[in-house]
Amino acid sequence: MRITVNGTEQRVAATTVAELLAGMKIDEAQFLAVSRNGAVVRKNEWSATPLAEGDTIDILTIVGGG
Repeated sequence: MRITVNGTEQRVAATTVAELLAGMKIDEAQFLAVSRNGAVVRKNEWSATPLAEGDTIDILTIVGGG
C-alpha cells in the first residue's frame, strides 16, 4: 500500500504502526512521537493501530544538545 511517511510517499507492506517502525529499523526504545493522519498514536497502541492506503504518518524523535 502507499502511505506518506514524514512527507515522503512510500510503498510499504506493513499493516500496523509497529510493523512500519520495525521495517524502517527504528528502535521503539527511542523517545518517539508518532501521528497517523494528524492524531497522536500512543506507544502502547502502535501494534494495534492499522495502516490504510493513503495514510499520513509523522515520526518525530527527541534530539538533545546544547
